[in-house]
Amino acid sequence: MTTSPARTRPASPPRRTGWRRWVPSWKVLVLSGGIGIALLAGLFALGYALVRVPQPSSLSLAQAATVYYNDGRTVLGEIGARNRESVPLAQIPLPVRRAVLAAEDRNFYSEPAVSPIGILRAALVDLRHRDFVEGGSTITQQYVKNAFLTQDRTLTRKVKEFFIAIKIGQTQSKDQILENYLNTIYFGRGAYGIEAASRAYFGKDVRQLTVQEGAVLAASIQAPSYLDPAIHPQAAHDRWNYVLAGMVAKGWMTPAERAASQYPRVLPLTASSALRGPNGYLVAAVKDELAAHGITENEINRGGMRIVTTFDPKVQAALVQAVSRITSGLPPDVRTGVAAVQPGTGAVLAMYGGPDYATRPFNDATQSIPPMGSSFKPYVLAAALERGIPLSATYDGHSPQIIGGQRYVNDNNEQFGRIDLVTATAYSVNTVYEQLGQQVGLDRVIDAAHRAGLPGELSRNGSMLLGSDSAHPIDQATGYATFAADGVRAEHYLVTKVTDSAGHLLYQAKVKPAKAFAPGVARGVTYALRHVISEGTGTAANIGRPAAGKTGTTSGNVSAWFVGYTPQLSAAVAMFRDGNAPLVNIGGYRQVYGGTLPAKLWAAFMTAALAGTPVTDFSPVPPTVLAATPSPSPSPSSSPSPSPSPTPTPASPASPSPTGTTSPSPMSPPSSSASPSAGSPAASTSAVPSPRGSP
Repeated sequence: MTTSPARTRPASPPRRTGWRRWVPSWKVLVLSGGIGIALLAGLFALGYALVRVPQPSSLSLAQAATVYYNDGRTVLGEIGARNRESVPLAQIPLPVRRAVLAAEDRNFYSEPAVSPIGILRAALVDLRHRDFVEGGSTITQQYVKNAFLTQDRTLTRKVKEFFIAIKIGQTQSKDQILENYLNTIYFGRGAYGIEAASRAYFGKDVRQLTVQEGAVLAASIQAPSYLDPAIHPQAAHDRWNYVLAGMVAKGWMTPAERAASQYPRVLPLTASSALRGPNGYLVAAVKDELAAHGITENEINRGGMRIVTTFDPKVQAALVQAVSRITSGLPPDVRTGVAAVQPGTGAVLAMYGGPDYATRPFNDATQSIPPMGSSFKPYVLAAALERGIPLSATYDGHSPQIIGGQRYVNDNNEQFGRIDLVTATAYSVNTVYEQLGQQVGLDRVIDAAHRAGLPGELSRNGSMLLGSDSAHPIDQATGYATFAADGVRAEHYLVTKVTDSAGHLLYQAKVKPAKAFAPGVARGVTYALRHVISEGTGTAANIGRPAAGKTGTTSGNVSAWFVGYTPQLSAAVAMFRDGNAPLVNIGGYRQVYGGTLPAKLWAAFMTAALAGTPVTDFSPVPPTVLAATPSPSPSPSSSPSPSPSPTPTPASPASPSPTGTTSPSPMSPPSSSASPSAGSPAASTSAVPSPRGSP
């Protein structure tokens, strides 16, 4: 019997061990890839089928943005007046069209409607910012975004933009798309479409534009507000060079033509009717704040937004009326900037940047930076109180003195004996504050000012202690609001919330108060500043309710300040002249000090703004800050001296005194001795400009 050989089973592949067992086989990879591609194709087909091309939005009928006061009902202004006129592509010179292509989409005629590379780049930018911030890169995508879709930043809108762009690319010719794009894109200055832009920038029809002028318009498309030659000329010129270089690269302009090109003359920027008057500064500032939060001018102009601001209609009206009354009859070159901030929240309740934004689009509350003078001294005092120096600490107040190797004088060389910090604050004694600041340390003073709310660099020298540096009024109002709020700082802001035309929330302000000083330190500063108003250099600011403040006047009367607050409101008033001309012989004053017109204006405004509100007192000062030791009686100089120009002085109330403590008594106003010219100290070892103690 023959035995058949035993069957052998094929050897199974060896089992994978280690990390290899986690690697899928090529069959699994191919199958998974095929399924993935099929799913993507299916999703693409579904999206393409579901998304329909809507009718283009009529930009001439698009809703302007409405800006409201803080009640959400009272209209402050509107943004986005329509300015558009369509023209056929044939009327737009070919070099001008090519300038736009060089700026925005150099391969427009050869590429598809959407750019995969551009989409990938936009996705990376969005991931980096964790928001939808990057737009479509092709002209077709830009046209779709502006003409067919709302301005909301959502994934849904981006998906719609993608599919609509593909369909538009299949149903319209490149010339049709370019014509529609050029008639709908925003160029700045309220101009939609290239015809309106040509008139806004050059005062002529588009068919009359040169290639150099067309390049200016093309350069503005990327960032219309920023790249306006009247706003940022260097940035606009750089972008213009980029456009012309692109035309040379594409062969649309010869190198010789490029070399011969000169930047054309552009018409000056004029404000729209919506920005006229003092409220124009508010609307313009709102636009700037929205831009800082990523909401573009184009989105504002055509999105039908509702913008609710922090401005209070009653407080704003009180401010405009007070400025108009107090500054009536002053020379036209006298500038006034005022800002009022709510302590604890940073909400800007009122602001005065000038009489008419249309004629002078420069905001004196947020953009001007006059020197602070002695209105800087509260930050020095705060730093001293933090170091444990009490208000009852006494210093030599005679003038002049050599301090830190430099010579310092009091205003009009006024002579004081040994006085406490309350008296030194009430009468703005330079020599005391110079000693105090140098004892505390310049770095600590700078740190205190920054924590209170003053941004930017400060000079690290003795003159800084007396206010030689400059500040925006809105920043001073914020800094003093920190003291009013018991040491809690809140950044100032103008916009509460923004919704689109359908009511969807686009932006909501987030108030983030932070502790800047211990409450006792802030209350100590307030205590000293109350004496400024009750019987010091700021008696013209008496408003019949608890208030604290500080005057400030710089050498040569270049600027004059009064910054003050109640528990409910902090306001800064700054006055100065164009070209740093002195504030002399105006308004019935031989010299304008912080205690004259600025203090009067502050009082007029605060009285009206707070009318009908509860009278609230400040919190008491801790005894450790006050250190209630009676101050020695100062010895004013008996030598006569010319008096400073008259300061209106209403009846002074009794010195404020917290419950259970004895108030250091500021001395009677000192006499002054004859001295060199009021203000800057003469050089000892070297010349040091120093603002004087300001009445």
